[in-house]
Amino acid sequence: MKNNPFKSEQTYGLIFIMTAIVTGFITGLWLLSFLLWSLVYILWKWVELYYFYKWYKNGADKKNVPLNYGVWEELCSMVIYNKNQNLKVEKKNKYLLKQFDKTAQALPYATILLNQRFEINWVNHAAQQILGVIQNQDEGIKIDNFVRDPAFIAIMAGEDNEIKIPHPNDKQKKIHIKLIKLLNKRYLLVARDISEQESLRKSRKAFVANASHELRTPLTVITGYLEMLFTSDEIPKSWKSAIDQAMQQSSRMEKIIDDMLKLSSIEHEKYLEDSDDVIEMPAVLNRLFNDVKNSSKSKQHFFIANIDSELRINGNEEEVISICLNLLNNAVIHTRADTNISLRWFKQDDKAQLWICDDGEGIDIKHLPHLTERFYRADNTCYKNVNSTGLGLAIVKQICDNHNAKLDVESELGKGTCFKVEFPSSRVV
Repeated sequence: MKNNPFKSEQTYGLIFIMTAIVTGFITGLWLLSFLLWSLVYILWKWVELYYFYKWYKNGADKKNVPLNYGVWEELCSMVIYNKNQNLKVEKKNKYLLKQFDKTAQALPYATILLNQRFEINWVNHAAQQILGVIQNQDEGIKIDNFVRDPAFIAIMAGEDNEIKIPHPNDKQKKIHIKLIKLLNKRYLLVARDISEQESLRKSRKAFVANASHELRTPLTVITGYLEMLFTSDEIPKSWKSAIDQAMQQSSRMEKIIDDMLKLSSIEHEKYLEDSDDVIEMPAVLNRLFNDVKNSSKSKQHFFIANIDSELRINGNEEEVISICLNLLNNAVIHTRADTNISLRWFKQDDKAQLWICDDGEGIDIKHLPHLTERFYRADNTCYKNVNSTGLGLAIVKQICDNHNAKLDVESELGKGTCFKVEFPSSRVV
């Protein structure tokens, strides 16, 4: 490939000029000589352009490159080079597409590529079994002809990006659908059959409910007898301490049963009918803050509140209250006397932020990833075991998931702990 095609073109131009000068000198017809040779030069370049255009239009075959000089020779070389590069890229893209097709076909989930009008462009084999969409047959058909559920129509309108709905062809089954927006106004739909998981969840929920009911009945009887023994004058004083401890443990068991039922309920009823109510968060937070501040457990703590009086969110009020109470009570239970506890409710980057922080002992970093696990405790002291069920943060995490909120815990030993809940902008009123 030449470095400077214009240099050679200038050389050819000079040759024609010198030829015109010699011809003019011999004939004495300078003007005619210059016009004649200029016309010859232009005609030559026009012929080169014609053959270049014809060659390029016919596919630019490198075996049939037209005989050109100067700029056109360089253009031919560039066309051949770019064509070779494009062939390499095309070959690589074909390989990648082939690998993608093999991978997507092996997925157990229905995978469907949609255009901006939600028409089917490509599907894998699993789509036929899960959604009834047949490869190479249903391409070009709108996806809502196969999935007609109103909830699915809503996510097509952009209200959400994933749902659980009954199977379009078998109401006894349930499927999970996620719609992902891609570049160039295209969408990727992923669907999977969750009938077995839903059945297992229902069985687990029924088991927890039945087990809790069966435990609550004898526990009530035991608690009643313990209270009777504790208040009886016929029981020796040496037994009072043991009876008191037994009453504390029975009370803790009742709390555990209540929390287990609550966690089971919110875990299996993610989308509640009243989950889009407007929650008057300033009033709710002020009430809860004062309740905890004035409780018997927190008389030796110092409380600070900074609440945005205009910031409200959509959600399930009962569940959001549970988040606030659990985090505030945890801050009280798991810190020493004279600890400063702060509550902040504010807006940042169009998202609602709830921060409940303390300057207590803090939590070792090794415990942070496990705090939301059921019955996990970073502190196993006797007092905190009695006052904590080990399910509070698991409940908080599940409610955050239900509201598409993010729970983050920041802590350092000797400096305190901060629980941060971030509600998405879609829930800010």
